[in-house]
Amino acid sequence: MKLGIIGKPQCGKTTIFNAASHQQETVGDFSQSSHRAVIKVPDSRVDRIAELIKPDKVTYAEVEFLDAPGFTGKGKEAGAMEINPEIRMMDALILVIDYFSDRADPERYIRNLIDEMILSDQVLIESNLEKKSRKIKLTGDKAGTHELDLLQKCLTHLEEEKPLIDMEFSDDDDKLLRGYMFLTRKPLLIVLNISEDKLPEVDKIQRDFNRFVQPKKQELMVMCGKIQMELVSLDEDERQAFLKELGISGMAVDRFIQKSYGLLGLISFLTTGPPETRAWTIKKGITAQKAAGVIHSDIERGFIRAEVVKFDDFIQLKTPSAIKAAGKMRLEGKEYIIEDGDVILFRFNV
Repeated sequence: MKLGIIGKPQCGKTTIFNAASHQQETVGDFSQSSHRAVIKVPDSRVDRIAELIKPDKVTYAEVEFLDAPGFTGKGKEAGAMEINPEIRMMDALILVIDYFSDRADPERYIRNLIDEMILSDQVLIESNLEKKSRKIKLTGDKAGTHELDLLQKCLTHLEEEKPLIDMEFSDDDDKLLRGYMFLTRKPLLIVLNISEDKLPEVDKIQRDFNRFVQPKKQELMVMCGKIQMELVSLDEDERQAFLKELGISGMAVDRFIQKSYGLLGLISFLTTGPPETRAWTIKKGITAQKAAGVIHSDIERGFIRAEVVKFDDFIQLKTPSAIKAAGKMRLEGKEYIIEDGDVILFRFNV
């Protein structure tokens, strides 16, 4: 999973990046600096299974964060912008909003930054419309007419100041548009970056801004980036004591990874054995055979069956013999829909 962190200059996005990635990048008005990090996704299920199995290796799912420049916070008045092209390659975007400074106006910042994404997609479409129209006129090849019509439909929607994620597309049209990597087709996690003195108001702020939440399109969370960045520099005992003192339930990075998983419709299944205990990230609703292909294409091609145990049963019963004796191991075929936390052994033959 790749998450792009964006926002206007001095909104605290590099602070959020440091908190999420345990990095120590310089914070401040360095709006042209990009930072990248890959972190392991905390997963207590992996930890607990590894404690039982004691494998040679433990592998967590990973998330890549990109802290990228390019947004001004000026909305429609931003004009021509140089958006970091890598932002378009992200699976979802984390929109960091200043709610800590004296001049903070979070509602306006949210609207302006979404407007900038809309404007960026408009410019991209207009450029491609011109090129494709010229090509059709010169060559007489009508093959691209449908794509041209589809882009025009998207442009009309954007001109109504609405993001493309609100549009419904057929599977074929979705594949056709995927290569453009439009910003407004990406799920958005809005992070209200508050000051320390607002910590007692977190629940109220969350309620006040919940109107920005749209299932599978937009999520919202409230956090103090400065405190979270300070927490990552502490050892575990100090961190827990500090969290308790501040009345914070846990590290914010865990919550926004969970929210990002939800936005993208992702879940994890687990595999385990003496060589390795590992979490695998897949789309919710995927079949057992397709999930096997995430591990290796040969396993998908030669799929025979999946031996599935629910995580809670695995932890409670502890050993394969006890699991089988209790009838908690199910044999599932290739059409079985994987559930979050399934512990699976794939049988295959190639």
